[in-house]
Amino acid sequence: MIFYNSLLAKWFLGKGKKHYFMLGWFFFTRYKYLEVWEDMELRIHARQYWECFSLTLIPALILSLLFSWWCMILPFITYDLLYWFEKIIYHHSIFNWEAIKHSGDTLYLTKEKSVCLEERLREKRIARIQME
Repeated sequence: MIFYNSLLAKWFLGKGKKHYFMLGWFFFTRYKYLEVWEDMELRIHARQYWECFSLTLIPALILSLLFSWWCMILPFITYDLLYWFEKIIYHHSIFNWEAIKHSGDTLYLTKEKSVCLEERLREKRIARIQME
């Protein structure tokens, strides 16, 4: 969910370069309107968050039943953990790459995900080969 013209975003971001921040799958932007590509980028990030959340929900529920209810925090922080872990190790994030690459495609979120995943893996392999 994207909150436009948010006082929280204006206060938190100040006059910096960033135009949004995220808490969970809630995005707060300081602008009243966003360009189409910026809006699409935020929607892609929201979908990425939801995919990470939904994939870890059942395992976290099982872990919480077996060990402790603190394991239920895992679905809420999975996206951030993966994002920052990859950012620290590889100095980039596949989440950002996907959002920026497909921000111009307004139909991206309605396409079949398996086709997009194959494209992403193919392009990642090509990029890895070019770096070597």
